[in-house]
Amino acid sequence: MNKIILLNTKTFCSILLLGLLGCVSTGCGSSSLDSAQEVPEVNGTVLLPTGGPLKGGKILLRPCGGARNARNLSGDINADGSFTIRSNDIDRAIIATDYKVFISLNTDPKHRGLKRLVPKKYQDVTEDDFETDLFVNLAEQADGIVLKMTKG
Repeated sequence: MNKIILLNTKTFCSILLLGLLGCVSTGCGSSSLDSAQEVPEVNGTVLLPTGGPLKGGKILLRPCGGARNARNLSGDINADGSFTIRSNDIDRAIIATDYKVFISLNTDPKHRGLKRLVPKKYQDVTEDDFETDLFVNLAEQADGIVLKMTKG
């Protein structure tokens, strides 16, 4: 003889919600944080709010994408605004994820004049004090990136 099981509304909604949460948690985003792709090199150009190249300093990329093993990255900015950050394949792998972009002008006395050209929100300070609005996703592009700062 067949049994008929009746569920009250509360139990049915709970089961439905758990099922949906299970589907969403396994089906969204990347398949695994451990399987994050690596890129051998990141390069591009840093532009001032005026559109001209930033003629020195250091670019800092701080991971914000949640990928495991992603580290802070940095590279020198050349006189034409270009930069290159390379992986050394051992302890400096470049994980293809989202990064916040900051600029450091503290390393060389000749870059002090550039401080007035770079808005404070990009300058290398503790992340809690200033929030950048410049991001890069290395999973989408790691070659020929153009990073243009905005005023303010």
